[in-house]
Amino acid sequence: MKLRKLLSITLVAAMVLGLTACGGKGSSTESPEKTGSESVNTDTGNAETGSMDSASTDAANTKEITYKVCTYYGGDSTVFAEFAAEKIKEKYPNVTLEFETLPSDGGLTIKTRAATGDLPDILLVDSGSIDVLAKSGSIITLDEYVDKLNIKDYYTPAIMENCLYSPDGHVYQFPMGSISPILWYYNKQIFADNNVKVPTNFDELMTAVTAFKEKGIIPMAMFGKEPWPLGAFFDTFAVKENPGGNYALSKGEAKASDESYSKIIGKMEQAIKAGIFQDGATNTDFDTASALFKEGKSAMFLNGSWYTADAITGLGDKADVILSYPTADAGKETVNQYSMTGGGDTSGMAVTANAEDKELAANIAFLFAYYREVAQYEKNSLVTTPLQTDGLTLENELDPISAKLLETIPQFSYNTKFLHTLPNTKFATTFTEEMQKLLVGETKDDFIKNVDKSIEDTVQK
Repeated sequence: MKLRKLLSITLVAAMVLGLTACGGKGSSTESPEKTGSESVNTDTGNAETGSMDSASTDAANTKEITYKVCTYYGGDSTVFAEFAAEKIKEKYPNVTLEFETLPSDGGLTIKTRAATGDLPDILLVDSGSIDVLAKSGSIITLDEYVDKLNIKDYYTPAIMENCLYSPDGHVYQFPMGSISPILWYYNKQIFADNNVKVPTNFDELMTAVTAFKEKGIIPMAMFGKEPWPLGAFFDTFAVKENPGGNYALSKGEAKASDESYSKIIGKMEQAIKAGIFQDGATNTDFDTASALFKEGKSAMFLNGSWYTADAITGLGDKADVILSYPTADAGKETVNQYSMTGGGDTSGMAVTANAEDKELAANIAFLFAYYREVAQYEKNSLVTTPLQTDGLTLENELDPISAKLLETIPQFSYNTKFLHTLPNTKFATTFTEEMQKLLVGETKDDFIKNVDKSIEDTVQK
Protein backbone atom coordinates (compact mmCIF):
# COMPACT_ATOMS: atom_id res chain seq x y z
CA MET A 1 0.00 0.00 0.00
CA LYS A 2 1.48 3.30 -1.02
CA LEU A 3 1.37 6.51 0.96
CA ARG A 4 -0.16 9.61 -0.46
CA LYS A 5 1.94 11.72 -2.76
CA LEU A 6 4.69 13.55 -0.93
CA LEU A 7 3.74 17.00 0.24
CA SER A 8 6.89 19.05 -0.08
CA ILE A 9 7.52 22.16 1.93
CA THR A 10 10.33 24.31 0.62
CA LEU A 11 11.15 26.88 3.24
CA VAL A 12 13.08 30.11 2.69
CA ALA A 13 16.46 30.49 4.34
CA ALA A 14 16.52 32.29 7.67
CA MET A 15 19.12 33.52 10.12
CA VAL A 16 21.35 30.89 11.70
CA LEU A 17 21.24 31.16 15.46
CA GLY A 18 24.50 31.07 17.39
CA LEU A 19 25.69 27.92 19.09
CA THR A 20 26.03 27.99 22.85
CA ALA A 21 28.48 25.64 24.50
CA CYS A 22 27.34 23.17 27.15
CA GLY A 23 30.87 22.49 28.32
CA GLY A 24 34.52 22.95 27.45
CA LYS A 25 35.23 22.56 23.73
CA GLY A 26 38.26 22.17 21.56
CA SER A 27 38.55 23.62 18.08
CA SER A 28 35.95 22.75 15.45
CA THR A 29 38.49 20.55 13.69
CA GLU A 30 38.71 18.13 16.59
CA SER A 31 36.90 14.81 16.56
CA PRO A 32 33.43 14.49 18.17
CA GLU A 33 34.97 12.49 21.01
CA LYS A 34 37.18 15.45 21.90
CA THR A 35 34.82 18.30 21.17
CA GLY A 36 31.87 16.97 23.13
CA SER A 37 28.49 18.48 22.24
CA GLU A 38 26.97 21.88 21.62
CA SER A 39 23.45 23.22 22.00
CA VAL A 40 21.21 25.33 19.82
CA ASN A 41 18.93 27.63 21.79
CA THR A 42 15.25 26.99 21.03
CA ASP A 43 14.33 30.54 22.08
CA THR A 44 11.32 29.33 24.03
CA GLY A 45 12.32 30.52 27.46
CA ASN A 46 13.48 27.09 28.57
CA ALA A 47 16.97 25.60 28.67
CA GLU A 48 19.15 25.14 25.62
CA THR A 49 18.70 22.24 23.26
CA GLY A 50 19.42 20.91 19.79
CA SER A 51 22.71 19.29 20.79
CA MET A 52 25.17 18.45 18.01
CA ASP A 53 28.88 17.89 17.98
CA SER A 54 30.92 20.56 16.22
CA ALA A 55 31.80 18.46 13.19
CA SER A 56 28.16 17.62 12.50
CA THR A 57 27.14 21.23 13.04
CA ASP A 58 29.67 22.51 10.52
CA ALA A 59 28.50 19.97 7.97
CA ALA A 60 24.86 20.83 8.65
CA ASN A 61 25.50 24.51 7.97
CA THR A 62 27.13 23.92 4.59
CA LYS A 63 25.46 20.89 3.04
CA GLU A 64 21.94 20.99 1.66
CA ILE A 65 19.93 18.04 2.95
CA THR A 66 16.31 16.93 2.62
CA TYR A 67 14.59 14.75 5.18
CA LYS A 68 11.39 12.90 4.44
CA VAL A 69 9.12 13.13 7.48
CA CYS A 70 6.07 10.92 7.99
CA THR A 71 3.75 12.40 10.59
CA TYR A 72 0.31 13.88 11.12
CA TYR A 73 -0.17 16.11 8.09
CA GLY A 74 -3.23 17.41 6.32
CA GLY A 75 -6.24 19.24 7.70
CA ASP A 76 -5.70 20.97 11.03
CA SER A 77 -2.42 19.08 11.57
CA THR A 78 -0.77 20.94 8.71
CA VAL A 79 -0.56 24.17 10.72
CA PHE A 80 1.40 22.49 13.51
CA ALA A 81 3.76 20.67 11.16
CA GLU A 82 4.52 23.81 9.19
CA PHE A 83 5.09 25.83 12.36
CA ALA A 84 7.68 23.27 13.45
CA ALA A 85 9.25 23.22 9.99
CA GLU A 86 9.61 27.01 9.97
CA LYS A 87 11.30 26.96 13.38
CA ILE A 88 13.69 24.26 12.21
CA LYS A 89 14.48 26.26 9.07
CA GLU A 90 15.53 29.21 11.22
CA LYS A 91 18.17 27.04 12.87
CA TYR A 92 19.12 24.89 9.89
CA PRO A 93 18.62 26.87 6.64
CA ASN A 94 20.19 24.02 4.72
CA VAL A 95 17.56 21.50 5.85
CA THR A 96 14.34 20.97 3.90
CA LEU A 97 11.50 18.78 5.15
CA GLU A 98 9.22 16.80 2.85
CA PHE A 99 6.08 15.62 4.60
CA GLU A 100 4.16 12.39 4.14
CA THR A 101 0.80 11.88 5.80
CA LEU A 102 0.87 9.10 8.37
CA PRO A 103 -1.74 6.50 7.34
CA SER A 104 -4.51 5.85 9.86
CA ASP A 105 -4.29 2.08 9.70
CA GLY A 106 -2.78 1.12 13.03
CA GLY A 107 0.77 1.06 11.66
CA LEU A 108 0.10 -1.58 8.99
CA THR A 109 1.50 0.46 6.10
CA ILE A 110 4.60 1.50 8.04
CA LYS A 111 5.38 -2.09 9.03
CA THR A 112 4.93 -3.20 5.42
CA ARG A 113 7.25 -0.47 4.16
CA ALA A 114 9.83 -1.36 6.80
CA ALA A 115 9.95 -4.89 5.44
CA THR A 116 10.99 -3.52 2.04
CA GLY A 117 13.37 -0.87 3.40
CA ASP A 118 11.12 1.91 2.12
CA LEU A 119 10.79 4.09 5.22
CA PRO A 120 11.15 7.89 5.34
CA ASP A 121 14.01 9.45 7.31
CA ILE A 122 12.01 10.65 10.31
CA LEU A 123 8.86 8.86 11.34
CA LEU A 124 6.05 9.13 13.88
CA VAL A 125 5.92 5.87 15.83
CA ASP A 126 4.09 4.50 18.85
CA SER A 127 4.43 1.47 21.09
CA GLY A 128 2.47 -0.60 18.60
CA SER A 129 5.08 -0.06 15.89
CA ILE A 130 8.29 0.55 17.85
CA ASP A 131 8.77 -3.08 18.81
CA VAL A 132 8.63 -4.31 15.21
CA LEU A 133 10.72 -1.45 13.81
CA ALA A 134 13.36 -1.70 16.55
CA LYS A 135 13.77 -5.47 16.25
CA SER A 136 14.21 -5.18 12.48
CA GLY A 137 16.77 -2.40 12.86
CA SER A 138 14.53 -0.01 10.93
CA ILE A 139 14.81 2.73 13.57
CA ILE A 140 17.84 3.70 15.63
CA THR A 141 18.18 4.02 19.39
CA LEU A 142 18.23 7.58 20.66
CA ASP A 143 19.45 6.89 24.20
CA GLU A 144 22.47 9.19 23.94
CA TYR A 145 20.33 12.17 22.98
CA VAL A 146 18.32 12.15 26.19
CA ASP A 147 21.25 13.88 27.89
CA LYS A 148 22.79 15.50 24.81
CA LEU A 149 19.59 17.38 24.10
CA ASN A 150 18.68 17.90 27.76
CA ILE A 151 15.14 16.85 26.95
CA LYS A 152 14.20 16.68 30.63
CA ASP A 153 14.28 20.49 30.51
CA TYR A 154 11.45 20.50 27.98
CA TYR A 155 9.12 17.63 28.83
CA THR A 156 7.08 17.19 31.99
CA PRO A 157 8.25 14.64 34.57
CA ALA A 158 5.18 12.51 33.77
CA ILE A 159 6.21 12.30 30.11
CA MET A 160 9.81 11.49 31.02
CA GLU A 161 8.63 8.72 33.35
CA ASN A 162 5.83 7.19 31.28
CA CYS A 163 6.30 8.05 27.62
CA LEU A 164 10.02 7.99 26.84
CA TYR A 165 11.45 4.52 27.43
CA SER A 166 10.28 1.37 25.68
CA PRO A 167 9.95 -1.94 27.59
CA ASP A 168 13.47 -2.94 26.48
CA GLY A 169 14.89 0.10 28.30
CA HIS A 170 15.84 2.04 25.17
CA VAL A 171 14.63 5.34 23.74
CA TYR A 172 13.47 5.23 20.13
CA GLN A 173 11.47 8.45 19.82
CA PHE A 174 11.20 12.02 21.03
CA PRO A 175 7.77 12.27 22.65
CA MET A 176 4.99 13.87 20.66
CA GLY A 177 1.53 13.78 22.10
CA SER A 178 0.46 14.17 25.67
CA ILE A 179 -0.98 12.08 28.44
CA SER A 180 -4.46 12.67 27.11
CA PRO A 181 -7.82 11.40 28.31
CA ILE A 182 -10.46 10.08 25.92
CA LEU A 183 -13.59 12.17 26.35
CA TRP A 184 -17.24 12.04 25.40
CA TYR A 185 -17.88 15.36 23.65
CA TYR A 186 -21.49 16.47 23.33
CA ASN A 187 -23.58 19.19 21.73
CA LYS A 188 -25.33 21.09 24.53
CA GLN A 189 -27.89 22.62 22.19
CA ILE A 190 -29.03 19.27 20.79
CA PHE A 191 -29.58 17.96 24.30
CA ALA A 192 -31.42 21.12 25.38
CA ASP A 193 -33.55 21.46 22.24
CA ASN A 194 -34.73 17.87 22.56
CA ASN A 195 -35.20 17.99 26.34
CA VAL A 196 -32.72 15.15 26.85
CA LYS A 197 -30.71 14.95 30.07
CA VAL A 198 -26.93 14.75 29.68
CA PRO A 199 -26.29 11.21 30.95
CA THR A 200 -24.32 10.44 34.09
CA ASN A 201 -24.93 6.67 34.18
CA PHE A 202 -25.83 3.83 31.84
CA ASP A 203 -29.60 4.02 32.37
CA GLU A 204 -29.58 7.71 31.47
CA LEU A 205 -27.36 6.97 28.48
CA MET A 206 -29.85 4.46 27.12
CA THR A 207 -32.69 6.94 27.66
CA ALA A 208 -30.74 9.53 25.66
CA VAL A 209 -29.90 7.07 22.87
CA THR A 210 -33.54 6.06 22.52
CA ALA A 211 -34.75 9.66 22.52
CA PHE A 212 -32.30 10.77 19.84
CA LYS A 213 -32.99 7.77 17.62
CA GLU A 214 -36.72 8.54 17.73
CA LYS A 215 -35.96 12.08 16.54
CA GLY A 216 -33.64 10.98 13.74
CA ILE A 217 -30.50 12.25 15.48
CA ILE A 218 -27.35 10.14 15.64
CA PRO A 219 -26.60 9.62 19.35
CA MET A 220 -22.82 9.25 18.88
CA ALA A 221 -20.69 9.57 15.74
CA MET A 222 -18.01 6.87 15.56
CA PHE A 223 -15.02 6.54 13.21
CA GLY A 224 -14.78 2.79 13.46
CA LYS A 225 -12.58 2.49 10.38
CA GLU A 226 -9.65 3.11 12.75
CA PRO A 227 -8.83 0.57 15.47
CA TRP A 228 -8.24 2.82 18.45
CA PRO A 229 -11.70 4.48 18.75
CA LEU A 230 -13.29 1.03 19.00
CA GLY A 231 -10.90 0.06 21.77
CA ALA A 232 -11.49 3.40 23.49
CA PHE A 233 -15.26 2.92 23.36
CA PHE A 234 -14.85 -0.52 24.93
CA ASP A 235 -12.66 0.92 27.66
CA THR A 236 -15.10 3.71 28.53
CA PHE A 237 -17.36 0.89 29.68
CA ALA A 238 -14.69 -1.47 31.02
CA VAL A 239 -12.88 0.97 33.33
CA LYS A 240 -16.00 1.33 35.46
CA GLU A 241 -15.61 -2.32 36.46
CA ASN A 242 -11.92 -3.00 35.81
CA PRO A 243 -9.60 0.01 35.26
CA GLY A 244 -7.23 -2.26 33.31
CA GLY A 245 -9.65 -2.36 30.38
CA ASN A 246 -8.45 -4.04 27.20
CA TYR A 247 -4.84 -3.82 28.41
CA ALA A 248 -5.60 -6.30 31.19
CA LEU A 249 -7.16 -8.63 28.63
CA SER A 250 -4.14 -8.35 26.33
CA LYS A 251 -1.84 -9.44 29.17
CA GLY A 252 -4.03 -12.35 30.22
CA GLU A 253 -4.75 -10.74 33.59
CA ALA A 254 -8.47 -10.97 32.88
CA LYS A 255 -10.86 -12.69 30.49
CA ALA A 256 -13.84 -11.39 28.58
CA SER A 257 -15.87 -14.12 30.29
CA ASP A 258 -15.08 -12.71 33.75
CA GLU A 259 -18.21 -11.40 35.42
CA SER A 260 -17.12 -7.76 35.32
CA TYR A 261 -16.19 -7.86 31.63
CA SER A 262 -19.22 -9.91 30.64
CA LYS A 263 -21.37 -7.25 32.30
CA ILE A 264 -19.89 -4.32 30.39
CA ILE A 265 -19.89 -6.22 27.09
CA GLY A 266 -23.60 -6.76 27.63
CA LYS A 267 -24.04 -3.02 28.14
CA MET A 268 -22.15 -2.27 24.94
CA GLU A 269 -24.27 -4.75 23.01
CA GLN A 270 -27.41 -3.11 24.36
CA ALA A 271 -26.22 0.38 23.35
CA ILE A 272 -25.18 -0.79 19.89
CA LYS A 273 -28.48 -2.57 19.27
CA ALA A 274 -30.31 0.57 20.39
CA GLY A 275 -28.49 2.45 17.61
CA ILE A 276 -25.92 4.54 19.45
CA PHE A 277 -23.81 4.85 16.27
CA GLN A 278 -24.58 5.94 12.73
CA ASP A 279 -25.09 3.37 9.99
CA GLY A 280 -21.79 2.20 8.49
CA ALA A 281 -19.76 3.19 11.55
CA THR A 282 -17.12 0.54 10.86
CA ASN A 283 -16.41 2.12 7.46
CA THR A 284 -16.45 5.73 8.68
CA ASP A 285 -13.20 7.69 8.89
CA PHE A 286 -12.39 10.50 11.30
CA ASP A 287 -13.19 13.40 8.98
CA THR A 288 -16.65 12.03 8.20
CA ALA A 289 -17.51 11.28 11.83
CA SER A 290 -16.19 14.64 13.01
CA ALA A 291 -18.29 16.42 10.39
CA LEU A 292 -21.42 14.64 11.64
CA PHE A 293 -20.74 16.02 15.11
CA LYS A 294 -19.68 19.53 14.13
CA GLU A 295 -22.59 19.90 11.72
CA GLY A 296 -25.09 19.07 14.45
CA LYS A 297 -26.10 15.67 13.06
CA SER A 298 -24.88 13.71 16.08
CA ALA A 299 -25.32 14.53 19.74
CA MET A 300 -22.04 13.03 20.98
CA PHE A 301 -18.56 12.20 19.72
CA LEU A 302 -15.77 10.13 21.28
CA ASN A 303 -12.25 11.48 20.88
CA GLY A 304 -9.17 12.53 22.81
CA SER A 305 -8.73 15.82 24.65
CA TRP A 306 -6.66 17.00 21.66
CA TYR A 307 -9.98 17.36 19.78
CA THR A 308 -11.19 20.20 22.01
CA ALA A 309 -10.12 23.01 19.67
CA ASP A 310 -11.77 21.26 16.72
CA ALA A 311 -15.01 20.82 18.64
CA ILE A 312 -15.10 24.48 19.62
CA THR A 313 -14.22 25.63 16.11
CA GLY A 314 -17.16 23.64 14.79
CA LEU A 315 -19.72 24.21 17.53
CA GLY A 316 -18.58 27.22 19.53
CA ASP A 317 -20.08 27.38 23.01
CA LYS A 318 -22.44 24.50 22.16
CA ALA A 319 -19.54 22.06 22.64
CA ASP A 320 -18.94 20.45 26.02
CA VAL A 321 -17.56 17.24 27.52
CA ILE A 322 -18.77 14.52 29.86
CA LEU A 323 -15.78 14.11 32.14
CA SER A 324 -16.88 10.87 33.83
CA TYR A 325 -18.06 8.23 31.37
CA PRO A 326 -21.84 7.68 31.61
CA THR A 327 -21.53 3.90 31.62
CA ALA A 328 -21.70 3.02 35.33
CA ASP A 329 -24.71 1.50 37.03
CA ALA A 330 -27.10 4.02 38.54
CA GLY A 331 -26.00 4.78 42.09
CA LYS A 332 -22.39 3.76 41.37
CA GLU A 333 -21.31 6.82 39.40
CA THR A 334 -18.49 7.62 41.82
CA VAL A 335 -16.91 4.15 41.61
CA ASN A 336 -13.80 4.53 39.43
CA GLN A 337 -15.28 7.93 38.61
CA TYR A 338 -12.16 9.31 36.94
CA SER A 339 -10.57 6.09 35.80
CA MET A 340 -9.92 7.02 32.19
CA THR A 341 -8.98 5.46 28.93
CA GLY A 342 -6.31 7.21 26.91
CA GLY A 343 -3.26 8.22 28.87
CA GLY A 344 0.23 8.33 27.45
CA ASP A 345 2.26 6.21 25.11
CA THR A 346 5.80 5.92 23.78
CA SER A 347 4.67 7.93 20.78
CA GLY A 348 6.90 10.40 18.98
CA MET A 349 9.39 11.10 16.22
CA ALA A 350 11.93 8.38 15.45
CA VAL A 351 14.97 8.37 13.16
CA THR A 352 15.14 5.53 10.67
CA ALA A 353 18.19 3.62 9.53
CA ASN A 354 17.74 5.24 6.11
CA ALA A 355 18.44 8.77 7.38
CA GLU A 356 21.54 10.59 6.20
CA ASP A 357 23.64 12.20 8.97
CA LYS A 358 21.83 10.56 11.85
CA GLU A 359 23.20 13.06 14.37
CA LEU A 360 21.57 15.88 12.47
CA ALA A 361 18.44 13.81 11.87
CA ALA A 362 18.11 13.23 15.62
CA ASN A 363 18.27 16.98 16.23
CA ILE A 364 15.65 17.61 13.56
CA ALA A 365 13.39 14.87 14.96
CA PHE A 366 13.58 16.37 18.44
CA LEU A 367 13.00 19.92 17.28
CA PHE A 368 10.05 18.84 15.15
CA ALA A 369 8.41 17.00 18.06
CA TYR A 370 9.08 19.90 20.41
CA TYR A 371 7.89 22.72 18.19
CA ARG A 372 4.81 20.85 17.05
CA GLU A 373 3.77 20.58 20.68
CA VAL A 374 4.61 24.25 21.24
CA ALA A 375 2.15 25.09 18.46
CA GLN A 376 -0.47 22.79 19.95
CA TYR A 377 -0.16 24.54 23.31
CA GLU A 378 0.19 28.16 22.21
CA LYS A 379 -2.24 28.16 19.29
CA ASN A 380 -4.73 25.50 20.41
CA SER A 381 -4.51 25.97 24.19
CA LEU A 382 -3.83 22.25 24.63
CA VAL A 383 -3.71 22.07 28.43
CA THR A 384 -2.66 18.42 28.35
CA THR A 385 0.60 19.40 26.65
CA PRO A 386 3.59 17.09 27.25
CA LEU A 387 5.82 20.15 27.60
CA GLN A 388 6.92 22.24 30.51
CA THR A 389 5.20 25.53 29.84
CA ASP A 390 7.59 28.03 31.44
CA GLY A 391 8.37 30.53 28.71
CA LEU A 392 5.44 29.48 26.52
CA THR A 393 2.48 31.80 26.04
CA LEU A 394 -1.12 30.94 25.24
CA GLU A 395 -2.33 33.03 22.32
CA ASN A 396 -5.94 32.80 23.49
CA GLU A 397 -7.79 32.59 26.78
CA LEU A 398 -8.65 29.09 27.87
CA ASP A 399 -11.97 27.93 26.50
CA PRO A 400 -14.51 26.53 29.01
CA ILE A 401 -13.72 22.90 28.14
CA SER A 402 -9.98 23.36 28.62
CA ALA A 403 -10.57 25.23 31.87
CA LYS A 404 -12.74 22.36 33.08
CA LEU A 405 -10.08 19.85 32.07
CA LEU A 406 -7.31 21.80 33.75
CA GLU A 407 -9.24 21.62 37.01
CA THR A 408 -10.13 17.91 36.75
CA ILE A 409 -7.03 16.36 35.15
CA PRO A 410 -5.22 15.87 38.49
CA GLN A 411 -7.97 13.42 39.47
CA PHE A 412 -7.62 11.28 36.32
CA SER A 413 -5.92 7.88 36.46
CA TYR A 414 -4.90 5.63 33.57
CA ASN A 415 -4.45 1.87 33.71
CA THR A 416 -5.28 0.84 30.16
CA LYS A 417 -3.84 1.64 26.74
CA PHE A 418 -4.92 2.67 23.28
CA LEU A 419 -5.76 -0.44 21.29
CA HIS A 420 -3.21 0.29 18.56
CA THR A 421 -0.43 0.67 21.16
CA LEU A 422 -0.91 -2.64 22.97
CA PRO A 423 2.37 -4.59 23.09
CA ASN A 424 0.37 -7.73 22.28
CA THR A 425 -0.24 -6.73 18.67
CA LYS A 426 -1.82 -10.05 17.68
CA PHE A 427 -4.45 -9.62 20.37
CA ALA A 428 -5.01 -6.01 19.28
CA THR A 429 -5.68 -7.13 15.71
CA THR A 430 -8.18 -9.79 16.78
CA PHE A 431 -9.85 -7.45 19.27
CA THR A 432 -10.31 -4.81 16.56
CA GLU A 433 -11.99 -7.38 14.34
CA GLU A 434 -14.26 -8.49 17.17
CA MET A 435 -15.27 -4.92 17.99
CA GLN A 436 -16.12 -4.29 14.35
CA LYS A 437 -18.19 -7.47 14.28
CA LEU A 438 -19.97 -6.44 17.48
CA LEU A 439 -20.96 -3.19 15.80
CA VAL A 440 -22.55 -5.05 12.90
CA GLY A 441 -24.47 -7.65 14.89
CA GLU A 442 -22.17 -10.18 16.54
CA THR A 443 -23.69 -11.44 19.78
CA LYS A 444 -22.25 -10.83 23.21
CA ASP A 445 -21.64 -14.56 23.68
CA ASP A 446 -19.70 -14.92 20.43
CA PHE A 447 -17.68 -11.79 21.19
CA ILE A 448 -16.71 -13.15 24.61
CA LYS A 449 -15.85 -16.58 23.22
CA ASN A 450 -13.66 -15.16 20.45
CA VAL A 451 -11.85 -12.65 22.66
CA ASP A 452 -11.10 -15.34 25.25
CA LYS A 453 -9.75 -17.54 22.45
CA SER A 454 -7.51 -14.69 21.33
CA ILE A 455 -6.18 -14.28 24.87
CA GLU A 456 -5.44 -17.99 25.01
CA ASP A 457 -3.68 -17.92 21.63
CA THR A 458 -1.65 -14.71 21.96
CA VAL A 459 -0.65 -14.26 25.60
CA GLN A 460 2.75 -15.77 26.29
CA LYS A 461 2.58 -18.39 28.99
